[in-house]
Amino acid sequence: MQATPAAESPSPGRAWDGLGLGSALVLAGAELVRVDLPLVAPVGTSVGTHRRRPLVLVHLRCLRPDGAVVHGWGECAALGDTSYDAEDVDGAWVTLSDVLLPGLAASARSLGGVLPSPGALRALSGLAPGRPLAFAAVEAAVGDAHLRDAGRAFADLLGVAGAEVAPGAVVGTAASTDELVAEVAGRAGEGYARVKVKIEPGTELATVAALAGWAATAHGNVPRLQVDANGAYGPDDLDRLAALDAYGLACIEQPFARDDLASHRALAARASTPVCLDESLDGPDAVRRAVSTGACSVVCVKPGRLGGIANALDVLAWCSARRVPWWIGGMFESGLGRRVTTALSALPGPSLPGDLAPPEAYLAADLVGAESRRVDPGTGHLLVAVSDAPGLSPVPIPSALDALAVGRTEVSTGP
Repeated sequence: MQATPAAESPSPGRAWDGLGLGSALVLAGAELVRVDLPLVAPVGTSVGTHRRRPLVLVHLRCLRPDGAVVHGWGECAALGDTSYDAEDVDGAWVTLSDVLLPGLAASARSLGGVLPSPGALRALSGLAPGRPLAFAAVEAAVGDAHLRDAGRAFADLLGVAGAEVAPGAVVGTAASTDELVAEVAGRAGEGYARVKVKIEPGTELATVAALAGWAATAHGNVPRLQVDANGAYGPDDLDRLAALDAYGLACIEQPFARDDLASHRALAARASTPVCLDESLDGPDAVRRAVSTGACSVVCVKPGRLGGIANALDVLAWCSARRVPWWIGGMFESGLGRRVTTALSALPGPSLPGDLAPPEAYLAADLVGAESRRVDPGTGHLLVAVSDAPGLSPVPIPSALDALAVGRTEVSTGP
């Protein structure tokens, strides 16, 4: 008699969409919390300098049939201004309080009060078109609650429990080339497998040449180098950017404006250095369009900008099936958000080291405890373990949340 084959495990995307199906978890309350996190040092880019990291958190309170309370937390990736996205923390707060959380409450009421599954939230995103960062925070809080209700870690759902990832670091602009090289050397000494450096027109060649010179004579761990322009260049800068080919960079990230795919295509056709897109990729359709038209050959995956974890998993599956290199981008998240991106980075596929430095590397204070990490004695690379705590991440430490919160409001979920 033949054994019955084991049922195939669902893909991470299907598993995420189906979280909580059949659950009796009831949505009992919702809260928005604004926190202000101090950065270890200012982070300079071609479009401005960030000195603090404001964040909006979505906090759901749910009830099991036995009356036990289950919490769900989601972090909104919106920054303090609109330098990179149409959403900032103030706008996201309004979208969440006035549109998305009332919409979530209405969806729960239609289900007899039961918290919807992440996959049932598709219609909710339509209530706030063009606001993927805010929607992603709601989706995360819903998924987090369902994972906690099941006592299950996000890493387990993805099939990456026990994994470790080699993170990359981000270095902002510096007052001098010597200062920048010293900072990159410091990140190398800490074991980062890749270091990304911000560049701006007029100084990029001197910057990259100095880094290449350092890398040629450095000892120990020498990370891969890539540059990020945050859209600072224009169509007339093709020659300037193509000249970076001489330095063997891992990629050039977002050299032109987010809507200027033509210039990205022109550079990709002209240069041997891979072109990566970030700000241009605000949803799965944008990723498919950019890759299929030759505007980029490397994809930066940011769950918030893509519109949530479901969309991020969609993009990762699409890229991996086509052997398109991808890496997980960061937005200077708190430890809550960084646990999510670290777990996603552990998924199999043609991945590159992402912006996954432990939060204590850039935040002077955080909402959760430090991640587990070690330096691999063979490679010298820093390795960060994915979270094994139930939910997307550990819950915020109450004393840390109280100390860092600058605003809180309840959002009605009643009839």
